[in-house]
Order: sequence, then C-alpha cells, then structure tokens
Amino acid sequence: MTTQKYFCSIDILTFRDHRVYVSTSIHIMATSQQQDLVIFNDNSLISNEILKSPSSYFSIISHVQGTSPTWLINSLLENSLIGTACLVNNDLNKKIPNRSEVYFISFSHPKDFYIKNCKKNGLDLSLLPNFKFIDCFSDLFLKTIKNPNKASSEVSKLFENILDEINASANSNKVIFIESMEILLSSTNIESNELLKQCFKINKLCRQLFVILAQDYPQIIDLSVSIPQDSVFKITDFLLKLYHRSQLNLNLQPLPTGRANDITGCLTVSKGAIPYENIEGVEVIEKEYIYYVNKESSIKLFFR
Repeated sequence: MTTQKYFCSIDILTFRDHRVYVSTSIHIMATSQQQDLVIFNDNSLISNEILKSPSSYFSIISHVQGTSPTWLINSLLENSLIGTACLVNNDLNKKIPNRSEVYFISFSHPKDFYIKNCKKNGLDLSLLPNFKFIDCFSDLFLKTIKNPNKASSEVSKLFENILDEINASANSNKVIFIESMEILLSSTNIESNELLKQCFKINKLCRQLFVILAQDYPQIIDLSVSIPQDSVFKITDFLLKLYHRSQLNLNLQPLPTGRANDITGCLTVSKGAIPYENIEGVEVIEKEYIYYVNKESSIKLFFR
C-alpha cells in the first residue's frame, strides 16, 4: 500500500494598486510507507566492512540553520557504539557490545548535551566505556586559545592534546566525530590548510571520521568571496577541500518549497569524491529522504 503526501507553497504578491494576488502551487510527493535509513548496500549505517578495514575513511555531515543534525548524529553514535539504530532503521536491532571505540570532539556543545539527547535513543553514554568525549567547547577562548590573532601555536597544541588522548588507546577499531571545528576559522587567524592538516592527522587514527559542520549560505559558505582573510572565504575553502577527500556525504537541507508542518527537512546521502577502497562489495546507496522529527524526538523518513 502506498500513501500520498501533499504540501503546498503560497506566494503572496502585492502590486501598486494595492490588490493582492495569491499564487498557490501544490506539490505531490508519492512515497511508499515510512522508510528505514540505509547508507550502505548491506543495509547498514556504518558497515562492518569499514570497521574491519585497515584503511581510514572520511565523511561529511553538513547542515544549515533549521535542520539540526542531532537526530542523525545520535543514531550514528548508537550504531557505532552498540550496533543498533532503533529510531531510524528497524532492522538494526541486534546489540553488539563495544562495536567500536567512539571519540566525539565538539567545539559547539558540552558532553551533557549528547548524554541527554542520546537517552531518547535508549542510550546512556555515561555508562558506556567505549564512548570518549573530548570537550573543545568549554573555556575554548578563556584557557585554550587566549590570543585569537596569534592562534596558530595554540591551535596546534590543542590538536596535539587531542591526538595524544586518542593515541592513548590501543584499540584500532575507532570511529571519530568532530563537530563545528570551522569555528576556529571564523574566530582566529589560522588558515584553512592548517585546520585541514589537523583533521587528516585525526583521520589516520580511526576507521571512520565524521566531520560535522554548518553550510549556511552566504553567512558561512560563499564561493564568490575572494579575500583570503575573510572567515567566509576560509570556511568555504576548508569545506571544498574536505569534499575532495570524502568517501561519503550526508547533507541536511530545508524543503526547497518552504516550511511544512509535517516535514522537517531533506537528507541527501551521496558518494564522495573518493570511493571506499579495500572494501569488497560495499557501496554507498545514494538516496534522498524527507524526514520529520516531532517534539518527542521520534523520526519518520520517506523517499523523496
């Protein structure tokens, strides 16, 4: 059985004679019933073949204002840590204790933010020994980076500490998330290549790295900006170079037709510029979903 979803966009046009015309367009989206989120052709979010591979892989999770990726990150964390993904894929229901060691590096939220949110997935991060949180948010510009105009050495020291903490674990099966590291480009004088260098050092220490960043246009990303010292130029340059190195891209956008009460946004799953090597038979399933996150944080996905 298939269902039909309808939503409309309304444009109100006012002319000089003060007459108002309303133009309404109906968008019909035929979808099957609610879908599971699937990223790879083995019905997984993070394939076992990735975790078993000797290589290091890199993915981008990009979002814009109004399409917070928290629900997606929570599910990827759950899948990395214990193998399930209860809110987005009904088939991923078998727990695998200590599936991988997960490091979450955040420049925009404290640890309590994710502990609270992951409880909605039935996951208590505070009780999982294979979850490690590296707080780069608290006191970032009070203790860690004291002089943003001469921040190169302080940023290098920050990442040295991060690398040392990750290297302290002998577990080779690691998944790492880095959230909002572009803040360093907008708030300090460091260049995009400096940050890229640190990012790829971290990537070498894990099987899978997810970089989570904002992609708002033109506030953060704008290809027309040409002044190297401009923070928008630096972040745009940083993002473009990341895309040239990624194997997987997950992009969250609002509806192009505007807001709808029962649709939060669109999720696009696409292959990166570099294929997954040393993984036989595993491919990214490129799809586009529309999704709805309600007040109770339950998630519904439909093919677009």
